[in-house]
Amino acid sequence: MSDNDDIKVESDADKRAHHNALERKRRDHIKDSFHSLRDSVPSLQGEKASRAQILDKATEYIQYMRRKNHTHQQDIDDLKRQNALLEQQVHGSSEAAATREW
Repeated sequence: MSDNDDIKVESDADKRAHHNALERKRRDHIKDSFHSLRDSVPSLQGEKASRAQILDKATEYIQYMRRKNHTHQQDIDDLKRQNALLEQQVHGSSEAAATREW
């Protein structure tokens, strides 16, 4: 075996070790992301759950929050309409009072 073969083996071993380290880092990042997602879902906070359960519950929670946001937006729109009507009544009353003074 020549010195060049030894260097190539070391190089292959280094490449494999580097690849393994990168893969471990990728898996750790995915694991941390799932933990973060789990902790963001109220029904899963502090619970032990599989990745499939985390995704299912996160989907349910997002759908729930979308419905809730839609309801709140409808309430906001209704309140804006009511506010506009009240402002019209106030302006109408003050205009009527101003014409009576003349």
